Amino acid sequence: MTPAPTRSTSFLRRLPLLAAATATLLLGNTAYADEVRLHDGRVLVGKVVKKNGGLEITTRDGVVVVAENEVDQVVADETLRQRLHEHASRADDTTFAHLQLAMQARASGLEPEMWRYLDRAIEKRDAASKAGEAGGDGLQRRLADFLGQLEAEMLPRRLRTAASKVRVHQLLDGMHATTSKGRAAAIEELLVREAGADQDLRNEARRNTNPRQRIAALSALQRRQLAGNDRFVLRTAVLDGTEQVREAAVALSRPTVDADDIDYMASGLSHSNPKVRVRTADALGDLGRAEAVKLLVLAGPHAGVGLAGGANEGVRAHIAIVQQQAYIRDYDVEVAQAAFIADPKVDVLQSGAVLDVTVAGVIEIRTIIRVYRQALKRLTQSDPGEDPRNWGAWLASVQPPATAPATTTPR
Repeated sequence: MTPAPTRSTSFLRRLPLLAAATATLLLGNTAYADEVRLHDGRVLVGKVVKKNGGLEITTRDGVVVVAENEVDQVVADETLRQRLHEHASRADDTTFAHLQLAMQARASGLEPEMWRYLDRAIEKRDAASKAGEAGGDGLQRRLADFLGQLEAEMLPRRLRTAASKVRVHQLLDGMHATTSKGRAAAIEELLVREAGADQDLRNEARRNTNPRQRIAALSALQRRQLAGNDRFVLRTAVLDGTEQVREAAVALSRPTVDADDIDYMASGLSHSNPKVRVRTADALGDLGRAEAVKLLVLAGPHAGVGLAGGANEGVRAHIAIVQQQAYIRDYDVEVAQAAFIADPKVDVLQSGAVLDVTVAGVIEIRTIIRVYRQALKRLTQSDPGEDPRNWGAWLASVQPPATAPATTTPR
């Protein structure tokens, strides 16, 4: 005999239906979608109202009126939701299953349900990626293709034919703290597929005031195929004023960075701005490439050279502390009307000291050295010590000597 469900169990079973009903009430007509199948094979999804002997269907893109004799079948919104619920009850908890449910929901015009299943598909994909269980390429392509089809859900009709700059900004404007994973993935995919949008994305990555939106622009740029986008993302790891954005730029670059990129980044270690030196060292340490170790070791002893306002080429200043005493140095004799007049010549005697100095940013130099040291620790799991002049010897001790080539001893 099957026990009767408890009140709590019954409530949990009703949660999906309650969520769907709540979404319908909140979204109004946009969440209500009957399915109208026509004899010519077309399928229209929207709110259906009988009017003047025909059907008036309010779709996402406008109102469509069809004659009743053109209609093959009308499936009510409640029936579509029930079918989707039945399919969901039989599906397993995988990326593929949730993607299939999201596709079915979209085909039926059930947008709230589509986003809910798409969110779950993205969560499962990300979890599998973190666990090193990459899904098949076919599944990844299918998910990306579906995300790339959601332009109508992400952009109002008037903007779907707008200029690329407007579309890019509008899509990025949808990235905020409450954006769901499914919507965020759709925004990124649409940005990746936006034709000729590389410069617009670069402008947004530099000028947009929202760090989350700058990160979204960088993520799309990294996936696009235009040469130079990867270096742009690398530069952002140093130039952006927000630590969150710099860390995201490093994370985006880490899978594809190579030795040439490390050499390109290392030029920041000799920049005149101390902040650039610090951020460059931080980025090199987080990128995790062994090629950066030697570059940091070589830069350490010269951490203060060339800084604007510090070290050997800093701003010069002087101070003079003197006393002045006037005295009569000599007399000039002038004759006027047979009278002799003595004209005194006055001079000034100075005594004291003049100090000429070059201002050295000692605190900035110590900060730079400390960050270099921390980066080396992350890269080698070893401490090079406080004095950068000794880092060369330390490097030789942590690196195993190269194996000498084998030689043949003559008999």
